[in-house]
Amino acid sequence: MQCEWRRSYDRLVPILIKEHFGNPGGMTRQFPYMKSTFPWKDEDFILTAEALANPNNKYHGLERQAQKYHRAGSWQLAGECWLIAAGWRRNMMDADNEQHVEALQFVLRHVEYNRALDEWKKKKLSRNAMPYPELFGLSDN
Repeated sequence: MQCEWRRSYDRLVPILIKEHFGNPGGMTRQFPYMKSTFPWKDEDFILTAEALANPNNKYHGLERQAQKYHRAGSWQLAGECWLIAAGWRRNMMDADNEQHVEALQFVLRHVEYNRALDEWKKKKLSRNAMPYPELFGLSDN
């Protein structure tokens, strides 16, 4: 499933950042690797397994927060966190880098999936009408 960045997201992401973190600075204090000044390419920076596993890595800290909300059934919050992460990725990524584009697609699929789950929950539809991850190009794992 191909998910597209919607123009409305350009206005929505800053609103969600303000709502959840106060401002971008509040978000980067909580997830310091999201700062554009983080020395990912600095000569002194050594990329280690520990650095990659760090829960605050770049966008990953926010994505892990979204996963926690998702597992707790807080699908609206999960979708909002995924959308903030998507916005941040989109602004920071190299649009010519296929891996960056794929990562953005992955995050946007999570946005759509969590929105669908939240809508399903709000409408109190039957279990048969529940959206499944496969419909959004996501695995069940």
